[in-house]
Amino acid sequence: MARTRAAVRGRDQELTALRTALAPDGGRLIVLTGPAGIGRTALLDSVARLLAADGARVLPLRLGTGPDGGGDPYALAALVRAVRERFEQLQESGLSEALSAVAQLRDARGRERGGWTPAVVAALDGLFETVGRRERVALLVDDAHAVAEPAPVLSAARRAGCLVVATCEEGAERGPGLAELLTDADRVMTIGPLADDVALSLVRRAAGARLDESVVTALRTALGPLLGNPGTVLGTLDALRRSGRLVTFEGRLCLSDPAEPVALPADHPLLRRASALGGTAVRLLGAVALLDGLDLDALPPLADILEADPVDCGRGLDLLIEAGVLTAGPDGRISCRCPALAATAAGRFRARRGTALHAALAERLLAGHRRSGGVDPVVLADHVARGGAAVTLDDDTVRQLLTMGAAAEQEEPERATLWYAAALRRLPPTGPEHARTLCRLLLLVVRTGRYELLREPLTRYAEHGCAEESVDEIRLAAILLALHSGVPPAERAVRELLDAPFPGRGPTAFSEWWFDRRLAPDPRRHPATDGDTVAGAGAGAGAGAGAGTRAGVGPREWAEVTAEAGALTGGEAETPAGGKASAGGGAGDGAGARDGTAAGDGARGGAGRSDLLSAALCGDVAACERVWRSSGGAAPSPELDRLRQAALVADMADVARLVIGADYRVPETGVLGAYHRVVRGYADADWTRAMSAVRELELSPAEDTLARHAARLLAVDMCAARGEFGQASRWLTAATRAPRLAVLRTWARVGLAARKGDDGQAVRVALLAGPRLRRAGLRTGLSILLSRALRIAVLGDDHEGAAELLAEIELLPHEHHVDAQESLLLARGLVHRDPECAREATDLIRERGDLPALMESCLAVARFAPDPRPWLREAHALATRCGAAALLERVREVTRERGVPAPRARGRRDALAVTEQRIIELIGEGLTNRQIALRLRLSEKTVENYLTRLFARTGCRSRVELAAASLTGRLARTPT
Repeated sequence: MARTRAAVRGRDQELTALRTALAPDGGRLIVLTGPAGIGRTALLDSVARLLAADGARVLPLRLGTGPDGGGDPYALAALVRAVRERFEQLQESGLSEALSAVAQLRDARGRERGGWTPAVVAALDGLFETVGRRERVALLVDDAHAVAEPAPVLSAARRAGCLVVATCEEGAERGPGLAELLTDADRVMTIGPLADDVALSLVRRAAGARLDESVVTALRTALGPLLGNPGTVLGTLDALRRSGRLVTFEGRLCLSDPAEPVALPADHPLLRRASALGGTAVRLLGAVALLDGLDLDALPPLADILEADPVDCGRGLDLLIEAGVLTAGPDGRISCRCPALAATAAGRFRARRGTALHAALAERLLAGHRRSGGVDPVVLADHVARGGAAVTLDDDTVRQLLTMGAAAEQEEPERATLWYAAALRRLPPTGPEHARTLCRLLLLVVRTGRYELLREPLTRYAEHGCAEESVDEIRLAAILLALHSGVPPAERAVRELLDAPFPGRGPTAFSEWWFDRRLAPDPRRHPATDGDTVAGAGAGAGAGAGAGTRAGVGPREWAEVTAEAGALTGGEAETPAGGKASAGGGAGDGAGARDGTAAGDGARGGAGRSDLLSAALCGDVAACERVWRSSGGAAPSPELDRLRQAALVADMADVARLVIGADYRVPETGVLGAYHRVVRGYADADWTRAMSAVRELELSPAEDTLARHAARLLAVDMCAARGEFGQASRWLTAATRAPRLAVLRTWARVGLAARKGDDGQAVRVALLAGPRLRRAGLRTGLSILLSRALRIAVLGDDHEGAAELLAEIELLPHEHHVDAQESLLLARGLVHRDPECAREATDLIRERGDLPALMESCLAVARFAPDPRPWLREAHALATRCGAAALLERVREVTRERGVPAPRARGRRDALAVTEQRIIELIGEGLTNRQIALRLRLSEKTVENYLTRLFARTGCRSRVELAAASLTGRLARTPT
């Protein structure tokens, strides 16, 4: 067969198999099966083009689409229509008579000899023999399952020597006619899912705009195994567009609320299949979706809730699993096929919310447990925990939740967190058990990232107050929730806790630091309602100030929080493993670390963690170092330097990880999770990922927080380096001028001026701001700011400005600051033109993992290094990887100035690889070759040459296929 390029994507294997199957002479019957939306029609169209290119006459037959509907069980009417539509193309003598004979018999209903009268068999044989008299004919039948008896017509075509390719839906109801077709076929081929990269390339092409990476990630997560189904992925994208969830922001198509689940279209075949199974099946699907899975132990009480027979429910689950709507795990747990299916099914099940359904199940399981036992305690505890306040618990059940939570802390912290939260809502807020359980819950929330579970204890505090000894934990819970959600609490009493000043940090409150405003204007103090309880509702910022509690005290040290779990019940805390931790022990897994040190932090015990955390949050470098030393930490140390760097860019997730230790799980979602991706993507030179996270922050429902403003400042630098100056200026305008981010803002302004070509302005800004920031005590990151300005001065031949900046850097303390030592080394190396000193400094930058700073430093050193080529190669590779068009132009300027060839020798292959990667990335964003050339400051011809080499090397045949192959890593990335 002729090897003609097919338009269908990702089906090379299937097309190759079809070529082989259709090659022999004589009649052949091939059946293609696959689920709805898998692309059967597209593949059949590609087969039609291949056969036509090979000289065959193609006769397409679309079943189930004509006016006959169920009145054409043998597809005779559809066959007659298809031949008539191509009558002039066929032009065979006797064709009119043969066609009339079939038309006259098309209403035949007899079933003699396999369902056909001899007259019908003879008429069909005559028709196909006439059609294929001079040339080979290919009969292509789509949706063969749409008629009751497709086999006789297709078998007649094969007997006459025709090539027959038919498609049928996998999972369609298989009557005797379809079974006969599959049995009679020469070959049955199953069409599998597309590779993820191919499916996502279809999404990018269908989007019609530059698609943000967050959309791709959301689709991949929501669709799971259905991502490879092109009908599903494109239908879901269209549903997002129609619902208004896709919005254009900064030139990209983004999700308006990334935290909201992505749902399947309401008319998806799986949902239609579930509806066809009847009302019980539909209700079961909704229940499984709302419950996020179903254990079979819960089926009898669920049947009672749904007012259905348990046997019918069991049969309904079997049918849903057989239909591919639900899946059964190895442990027997029933789940929806994918999260997007669950989201749609849950939305349809309007009679109940998930919490209410869990509560109803919990009540029935509890009743059964009290009557006769035999209920799996884990299943019961899970439903109780998820049932919320609607579940009535007795003291025995609360004690069992606490016991099970303590036993599960080490191996199943997620479950333990839920169980503790459930028990906490039943404990009196003024009792010692409440305080102990709250301590445990806080530790587990930090480990698991389930910060939303802190919302209910805070609401209860606002309504009922708490014991005096729990105020610090309540404030800590409020801070953690506000940090990770970016949303201020609704309750005034909780807002007032956040308005309290940081301990020992002057008048600055958490709310002012994080939200840039006070949350509860005119706070008022209220005394405790009695000697043991601190008022919650209406309590002022000084709640708990009486009876031995200091006004404005911050979160208690983590060691105290940990030890209190045992101290309140006898002076010792049992660890999950059965060991003991003294009241002054450090925070470890569960109740405390056995050796008195923080988990994952051998140098620093639990004491001083809250002081260190608040010092880092406030950007107080001197206090950070002081507390670090007093708690046994070594200085200088890489951990302390990483803490300062995280504080500079307000990466609170990294700050918490460094302060709290291995117990802290860096979140994947929420404000801190998204901002952490911004910081890591920026430092790793993965700026596409970083900018996607910036847009995610902007589109989230959270308020403007410190993290969002810091993300805008990093976006300024990335956009400026890429030559997108207008966008960079808009980001700068949107960022706050708060003192906390003054150094970072000045750093971004200096970079923007330099990228625009105004090196003098960049140096003047740094020289003016540096001394002011130093005198104001804002020294975190100041050495990095001055070092950037000095690099710019060296590149611009501003020797006087470079000398002044060196003098400023030398005024900063260096003996215990690795980053300051790095800046001083680099400054002296650049000003005094000392390559060895500069090399030592760049090694420190490389070790720190700041690739953008390394890129700028290599470029500056190349100005005077005896051999500039290795410095230029590294700068060029990093600039290309970042897509930093402005810096690429500076690389070319220095290359011409030093009279050396463009980076080609050692490392040329790597440099080319990152250029190619950036071109592929921009193709994925929808840019044309001309736009790519402008963005990378290359000629359009150079871009075309790159693409030609890439096509030859990768085997890809189009720009879209190339971008798709890169998405899932099939094209190797350049090592860093």
